[in-house]
Amino acid sequence: MFTLSVDAPAAGAARLRLAGHLDQPAARQVLHAAADVVKCGCLRLVVDLEEVVSYDEEAAYAVTGCARLARWLPEGVAVVPGDGAGADLAERAGVATHEHRTAGSMASCPAC
Repeated sequence: MFTLSVDAPAAGAARLRLAGHLDQPAARQVLHAAADVVKCGCLRLVVDLEEVVSYDEEAAYAVTGCARLARWLPEGVAVVPGDGAGADLAERAGVATHEHRTAGSMASCPAC
């Protein structure tokens, strides 16, 4: 089972928290949510993979697609891989990663 939650870890940022099994339908859901972040004017996107437990090989394109949105976000995209499947997924997607979740309160972001 896959769940996606969106919150705002800092002013102007949106975080997509992915949990469970990332398959192709879930990957489309992630890409749509990431596109909404861009459309709504957020400055930064954080893609949190720490709770991903498994994924389909074809679904790695969702993480790659999110990372490519960096050109439209003034403060870019941060991918937080966590350990295990999230780290494997980030490596397969070939994206730069960040060590820790973006800490902070639920500050407002137009996308959230």
